[in-house]
Amino acid sequence: MNNPGANPESARREQLLRRAVLVVCLLVGLSALWGAFDAVRVEPRVWGLLGFEAVTLVTAGLGVLVGLGRPREAPGLAAACLGATVFAAATLGRFSAIVTRAEGTITEGQAVRQLAKDLMFEGRLVGAIALGAVAVMLALQTDRRAWKRLFVGVGMAIPVLGALVWLVGPGLNWLLAPVESTAGLVRVVLALVGGLGVTILGSAAVDQVIRAFQDRLTPLGGARPGRKAGTPAPNKSA
Repeated sequence: MNNPGANPESARREQLLRRAVLVVCLLVGLSALWGAFDAVRVEPRVWGLLGFEAVTLVTAGLGVLVGLGRPREAPGLAAACLGATVFAAATLGRFSAIVTRAEGTITEGQAVRQLAKDLMFEGRLVGAIALGAVAVMLALQTDRRAWKRLFVGVGMAIPVLGALVWLVGPGLNWLLAPVESTAGLVRVVLALVGGLGVTILGSAAVDQVIRAFQDRLTPLGGARPGRKAGTPAPNKSA
């Protein structure tokens, strides 16, 4: 990946993005302190939530280090890992709290709907999305070709996601309906063709997204930042 230190504008941009990571992780860390207190302040205590809030607090601490410039290498990858951890811990922790403190029996669907309305989960989701966006900007910088590949991949993934949402809803009953007539045979053929098309489109979308980030990577065996290719390494022998 290009060396930000060789370009003052790129270095300034990275510094601003690191500050964004710092601010988001500070807010996430403060919310984790409240979440840990909330897990034990009333009965029933939610030990699962307490554990995930501890994970979130450690993650926020690591994010503060990233925001302060440590580690210096791969800040985009670090921000992506931070965002994924914040999202996973929020999902599992708040889901555990909802199920544990529910009045009476609650189904998984009801718990998921309550989770979607949970203010703490929504706040963490916003934080995770912000960290993900910062990770992408840190990784791609101003490479127009990489951004184009990313947008193409995301655009190709939208129909795939739409098909999956439809399949989880009314599409499943349509797909599993018994074959009793010619219309049923046509439905099976359409399902096969549509499934093949969605699979190809999804594979192409993943390929475009991977290539967007792959274009920004330094090839294995490439020259280190700050030293031109073909320049021999300094001789360490005395």
